[in-house]
Amino acid sequence: MKFGKRVRSLASSEWATDYVDYKALKREIKLAFAEENDSLDKRVAWFQSILESEMQKLNVAHARILDDLVDRGLKPLQQTLGTRWVLPHATARTLLLEVLQLSNQVDAFRRFVVLNSLALVKIAKKFDKTANATETDEDIDENSTDTTSRLKAQVLEDLKCQPFYDGSELDALCDATAALTDRVMLCVLPDGNFRLGPRALTCPICLCADVQAPITLSCAHTFCWSCLSRAAQHRFRSCPLCRRAQSVDPRDYEIDGLVKRFKRAYEFVEQALDVAPLVASPMRQILAEAFEVGNAYLREVEDQYAALAPLPSATFEEPQATVENPKSEVKADFLDVKKEKVKMEEPEPPVVFEKGEIVEILHGEQWYAGVVLQRNEGTEDGDTYSVLWWVKDKSQRFGQRTPRHLLREPTEVPVPPALYEYAAEAWRTAASWALEPFRRLRSRSDGGANDSKVCSNTLIRQDTLS
Repeated sequence: MKFGKRVRSLASSEWATDYVDYKALKREIKLAFAEENDSLDKRVAWFQSILESEMQKLNVAHARILDDLVDRGLKPLQQTLGTRWVLPHATARTLLLEVLQLSNQVDAFRRFVVLNSLALVKIAKKFDKTANATETDEDIDENSTDTTSRLKAQVLEDLKCQPFYDGSELDALCDATAALTDRVMLCVLPDGNFRLGPRALTCPICLCADVQAPITLSCAHTFCWSCLSRAAQHRFRSCPLCRRAQSVDPRDYEIDGLVKRFKRAYEFVEQALDVAPLVASPMRQILAEAFEVGNAYLREVEDQYAALAPLPSATFEEPQATVENPKSEVKADFLDVKKEKVKMEEPEPPVVFEKGEIVEILHGEQWYAGVVLQRNEGTEDGDTYSVLWWVKDKSQRFGQRTPRHLLREPTEVPVPPALYEYAAEAWRTAASWALEPFRRLRSRSDGGANDSKVCSNTLIRQDTLS
């Protein structure tokens, strides 16, 4: 999907007229370079003035939206809460739902700033590319090349100085909204059941202890922006942890906002709602409704990103093989398909098992080893077998008329030669241990016989001497 359609798809409906009209700017570039009379310097100055007017429009919209979120959203909620720690049920419900709504609006506001900043940078690059492409080799000189490069650099420098690009006010609004959310949750949850865990996220790739720009993939694994960017550059096609096939380009996702922070920080509360009563019944209903609203906000944003096609940098095209002779390749494919059809039309006859053969039988969706006791011929269902097999608990099972399709030949498990050597050595060791007592008896008997022979020889010598 092109970037202009991407902006329109992700744009918030209440601020639709405040976004950069990317499509109109592209049209202006085409009209500017359609006329061959104007010089490149005039075109650059003219387009730079258009971008400056767009930046001024964004500054006005940014100030208006920011004031609206602070004056009409954040401050009234802070005044309503005040310094109270105990709230009536109706007030607690209203505050919690309005805080979640404000968090969703702040996330949309940050998306507004990011999309408009990207639009200005991309349109400046597009102007530079079009200017270099339309100039002929005779017209291109050092001055024109420097002019187009200066335009891109000047746009980037001007963008850094714009109030809407400065993130200090937006960061302050995010911090104040997050603090207000925690304050309301402290009033909703009782002290005995409330324990907030660590907020810092750790990236499993770089092991950064505090991730400032977390990106959560569709498999619910969270990484930092820089690690996912490097993974996308190396053409990763799956999550680095679970290996689920998906795009890992961070531009295909949104930085985790306040709503996702609320869901992650109070995940233990959401899980406890389904396990055991956490608080009184009214507060329990308030928490359940709040998590339902938060999940609805997250699903809406996820559906918007899921409807978008991945960016060109996130698509991975396999290298196409060069085909020297397309006709021969098509013919070879046709012959392969024809051979497969012939194989399918002529199935191999089933193997006939005889008495005493080892087989495997399918019983309870698992295969067990067994032995054929008898082959039953001439039955109504075809050949059946009387089979005896053993199950996991080492008990025996007997099937008198087992159909042929429930039997198969035993699968051979390849055994490495080292296992045979180990078994042979173990057998020799066991045999030597078993025969050791008999060797001792034999050695004793041999020793007694030798002593008797020595004694007899000594007596014979004594008789001869005497």
